[in-house]
Amino acid sequence: MTSIQALLRRWLRTPELLILAASVVIAVAASSAVGLFSDRVSRALEDQSGEAFGADAAIRSRDPLPEKLEQAIGKLELRRAHLVQFPSVAFVGDNSSLAAVKAVDANYPLRGALRSAGEPFGEERAEPRGPGLGEAWVDLRLWQDLQLSIGTPIQIGKSSVKVSRILAYEPDRGGGFSDLAPRLMISVDQLAETGLVTAGSRVQYTEMFAGAPDRIEALRELELPEGVRLQTPQDGRREIGNSLARARQFLDIAVLSAMLLAGAAIGASAHQHGQRLRDEAAILKALGATSRQVARRALSRLLLLALGAGTVGLLIGFAAQGVVAAAATGMMRNPLPDPRPLAALWSLGLALLLVFGFAAPSFLAARSTPPIRVLQRADDRTGSRIAGIVAALASAALVAWHAGDIKLAGYVIVGAAVAALVLGTMAFVLVRLLAGLRSRGGTALRFGLANIARRRMASVAQAVALGLSLLALLLVGIVRGDLLSAWEKRLPDDAPNQFLINIQTPQVEPMKAFFAQHGYPDLRLWPMTRARMTELRGEPVTADSFDDEETRRWINREFNISWTDRFGDDNQLVEGQWWDPSTRNEPWLSVDDYAVERLKLKIGDTLKLQIADREVELKIYNVRKVSWDSFRPNFFLVVPPGLIDGSEAQWLTSFHLPPEKRPLLRELITQFPNVTALDLDAAMAQVRSILDRVVRAVEFIFLFTLAAGLAVLLAAIEGTRAERVRETALLRTLGASDRTLSLGLLAEYGALGLIAGLVAAASAQAIGWALARFVFELPYVFSLPLWAAGALGGAGLVSLLGWLSLRRTMRTSPTRVLAATT
Repeated sequence: MTSIQALLRRWLRTPELLILAASVVIAVAASSAVGLFSDRVSRALEDQSGEAFGADAAIRSRDPLPEKLEQAIGKLELRRAHLVQFPSVAFVGDNSSLAAVKAVDANYPLRGALRSAGEPFGEERAEPRGPGLGEAWVDLRLWQDLQLSIGTPIQIGKSSVKVSRILAYEPDRGGGFSDLAPRLMISVDQLAETGLVTAGSRVQYTEMFAGAPDRIEALRELELPEGVRLQTPQDGRREIGNSLARARQFLDIAVLSAMLLAGAAIGASAHQHGQRLRDEAAILKALGATSRQVARRALSRLLLLALGAGTVGLLIGFAAQGVVAAAATGMMRNPLPDPRPLAALWSLGLALLLVFGFAAPSFLAARSTPPIRVLQRADDRTGSRIAGIVAALASAALVAWHAGDIKLAGYVIVGAAVAALVLGTMAFVLVRLLAGLRSRGGTALRFGLANIARRRMASVAQAVALGLSLLALLLVGIVRGDLLSAWEKRLPDDAPNQFLINIQTPQVEPMKAFFAQHGYPDLRLWPMTRARMTELRGEPVTADSFDDEETRRWINREFNISWTDRFGDDNQLVEGQWWDPSTRNEPWLSVDDYAVERLKLKIGDTLKLQIADREVELKIYNVRKVSWDSFRPNFFLVVPPGLIDGSEAQWLTSFHLPPEKRPLLRELITQFPNVTALDLDAAMAQVRSILDRVVRAVEFIFLFTLAAGLAVLLAAIEGTRAERVRETALLRTLGASDRTLSLGLLAEYGALGLIAGLVAAASAQAIGWALARFVFELPYVFSLPLWAAGALGGAGLVSLLGWLSLRRTMRTSPTRVLAATT
């Protein structure tokens, strides 16, 4: 214990080790805080997405679940709701309408809430459960089709139920157009009385589940029989799934940036202490110590440092995530789940990886120090080369450890490597140019530039370190500012929140005139008809043609198909080319990339579709990627105009309706009583809520990344402290004033910061463009002011940190340095 206390006291008097230990603490604190907070945010996001899905998971099948599966599910002790869905005709007197009947039990929904109203477009209220026995809730379309009122009896099969509420929102009803029949919701206890569910009935059974993440994961791992499929919020709603996926990408880049910066800070801090260890090793070897003993001594110190600093960092990180979570809780509708301490224990392993990956090479290089170094200093760069190789391997290990998205990590790593190469090249050129400027300017400027030119390779290495840290800081700013803003703009305040469906062809022009009269002159309507695939590449196709269960389910239904002469900006061309707006009657097909993935399609493949009473053979002309979270009408399959225009079709459109204009819907339905308005405000609110939470989470996480970037800058500057002390003493001996020394230091770091910031800005924009284009799939606009901010900000920040860090060396006594070298 005494020896450890002595060692700790010695470390406290050693600036390099203090910096090294502080870097480990910062790294572990940042990683554990980020890890714990990200874990809590991710679980909160998944919980919220469950509100838009009605549950944490759902199992769907055409038949009741087998007894064996029921027993396995029962052991998981999950909360559960039971639904039965099927189409049926609803009668009111002599009137009838096809309805999508949904029978629910008292537990439905498990997440979120139903909303209903007492009159059309009336005030909505949240409902804890669905209709009771003898009651029916209907959506607005069925209300209109059957001219209902509260208390009207509806005949469903052999049973009669009374309308008690208008159904305004169901958490688990998707935003697509595959189910266009109006909704009629009853109690599952009413089902037997209807007599509609018998052997051979077209029924879908759904079991919904909610519970702890580990139990939901166990549910995922159950072996499901053929025809039974499991869905989660991510794949049950495309707009929610897209938002969650992008949320994880933003969190991943924040974590990865913080870890790589932390490693760079530790490596820079360790390099300077490695020089001190060489002097110590030379003395030990002169006294008879072996290389193995020197290495064991260094490794034991590193292990103690890693565990000690890692533990401190872990405690700080746990406290920090609590503070961050407490601040975030007030901004979120629901509290974050409790932290899971085990989720942060890996940070101790991270401390070992950081210390032994980035610091050990510099420490172990001391074992090869010859005893002659006691009398004569030798410049040995072998240790630096080895340190660079090991650091690269450690960086790769960090990427493999932290990267939730390999493609995302690849862009960051490749971008950083290219930036380091460019930085090194430009810094080398700059140093060569500065050699010719050393005789020009004032004394302070000549002193500062001469320092850069004299330590050519050291200056290049320092410029690279400074540039990479500035790159990370600028990249954080780009992700926080440009990319998150671009993501937010994907769902602007005026995004479409109303869908109109079931518009008949004769109503298209009157509908356009109606909306033009009410301030929507550019309203666009999309035609839609139904088609079933019968052949693929000349071969008959059925669900049995595919092994993948999801594809079998997907192919075993009718597709919505549309025709257009132009695509919106929410359709991105992936392969092929757009057809000309004048193109008509060509047997061409545009497919969404999801269809390409499911059916393994490629340009030139042929599909035969059954549309009503005729078959049409089409050739794939282009592949699109659709932004399904745009809340605009979109289709998997699209053809040019003229080819299937004669088919029976209905039209649909979307538009934004401000709250103060909601009475427009009453007027619309009065004039077009068959048209159904789908209010998507609730679904959009779910996506916006997820987006807002992620933005705030990323903002907090980036604070740690910024701290890690500043640590790299400080470590790079502190690494020259010993040399600065000797230089300052010599210059003071030769008569240099404090002012000259300070201005020379500012000139040197200003020049380094200028070139580092300029290249970092260019690299940050290039990486930002790559991330936006290939990872986040967002628009990106290059910003010239960022270049000026990078160059000037780099010069100013590096100069300020350099002066604050090394200002004490300016007062170093020449006598002290001379005494240390004699």
